[in-house]
Amino acid sequence: MLRNILAGVITLAAAPAFGQAEPTTQPEPIRVVVLDFLGPDGDGAAMADSLRLKLARQDGWDVVDPITTKRLLAIIRTDLPPRGDPRPLLKAANASMIVWGQVTRSASGVTVGVTTSAPPDQAVSTVHTDPTERWRAVIAGKIVDEITGQPRWAPPELDAEAEPTAEEFGPVLNAAADFEDPTSGWDAADNVAIFYERSDDDRGGVLRVKTDLKREPYLAYRQALKTGQADPAEPPTIKEDKSFTSLAGVEGVHVRSAWIRATPGQRYWLTADIQGQANEAFFPRIFVKGFLADYDAVNGLHGRSMRERGLTPKSFAALSQAERKQIVADDVAQHPERYRRECYRWYLACRVRDRGWQRFAEPFPPRGGLPDNVQWLRIDIYCYWPPGEYVIDNVGLYADPRQTAPLPEEKPRTPGVTRQPKDRHDH
Repeated sequence: MLRNILAGVITLAAAPAFGQAEPTTQPEPIRVVVLDFLGPDGDGAAMADSLRLKLARQDGWDVVDPITTKRLLAIIRTDLPPRGDPRPLLKAANASMIVWGQVTRSASGVTVGVTTSAPPDQAVSTVHTDPTERWRAVIAGKIVDEITGQPRWAPPELDAEAEPTAEEFGPVLNAAADFEDPTSGWDAADNVAIFYERSDDDRGGVLRVKTDLKREPYLAYRQALKTGQADPAEPPTIKEDKSFTSLAGVEGVHVRSAWIRATPGQRYWLTADIQGQANEAFFPRIFVKGFLADYDAVNGLHGRSMRERGLTPKSFAALSQAERKQIVADDVAQHPERYRRECYRWYLACRVRDRGWQRFAEPFPPRGGLPDNVQWLRIDIYCYWPPGEYVIDNVGLYADPRQTAPLPEEKPRTPGVTRQPKDRHDH
């Protein structure tokens, strides 16, 4: 019966609902209204949100957002199904299908009854039960399968692809991936939270990050380093702190790589070996951040450049507009990397479980190729909670050896997620 509804909806979707337009060879997406389900303690609304999200990710389906649905209901002032007639709402939303239901809880789990209706009088009701904590995701997936009648799109799973072998990988793209000469490829050590050392085993150079520190003294030390009032060769002694107000509990510690030229349409692999102690929710993350270089849009002076030029915000503002513009133009030409803007972000989740070395490797983007507005990449090793020490090695960026041609970007399927538009090409 549901397949019959779907066939009828596809016919309706070829033209606006309740309209007289001629069918087209490329049908418009099927527009669906999902009403908030009935249920205790917000379960019904949460179930409807999960269903909207999963259905909107499928090709050929357009889901009316909940705010628009509520506004339309307030305007047309109609009773909601099952007692009311859904057709006025469908007409107001220019939609072809309406979905509603109810959530109930019991000792055996959560049960969701759902009804799918399309005009004129076709409707199908089904019931789903799940005993797990993931009941919303599981049941919403089953309902989407029923509604669409086609394989459901799903995001790539962790470890879905086997890591290429060392022989398959090409040259590493970032400098000092093995930390043998870290000064050529990474932020300088401060010898309080960031250390470059020789490992106790045969690994050679490694990065050690310490996050269990008093926050305010460490931040003061980092500021002194920026202004040249401290020397990492003579670091201060900062007490350990494992509380929620520690360095681990607030900022964490970042260690950034040198700049790496990006290739739009390229797919990459990021690898890392880590030793430490984390948990399921909090763990080191190694970000890859993408940047665009829209230098023509720069309208201010970088803070570091202002200090180096002996200026303050007040003295810089006191200059004439022509003088300010010339200083900014000169600084952009001298330090272009300071004016690149982040436009892409992905991270490798390093869920270290014990004190032994563990290997992490994943491809990115998870699907498709690198967006065409990404001109530069930078790796950002980030350690925070739980407070402690992490030892890191072999943080390497590689072009995907299995890729044979540039891949188009696959845009996010989650409604409302967008990226920055194309920019001018870097010079």
